[in-house]
Amino acid sequence: MSDASEGDRLDPERLSWSVPCQGSGGEDGTDDEVKVLVLGDRVALVLPPGETLVFTPEEAGEFAKLLGTSTAR
Repeated sequence: MSDASEGDRLDPERLSWSVPCQGSGGEDGTDDEVKVLVLGDRVALVLPPGETLVFTPEEAGEFAKLLGTSTAR
């Protein structure tokens, strides 16, 4: 039996993540999640209910800075 989690087996290069969205709650009362995917030199966010944003490396850097400042409050 392997020590690897299901996520590790599905993404052995660790180029995708699932991030829970607190307070977003789906129609069934469960929380949703944002999928983060590395696609070559691009970063994609798949938002509930399936909207997709694709960032260039520069845009991803700016978005990361924005997230950093929003959590510092």
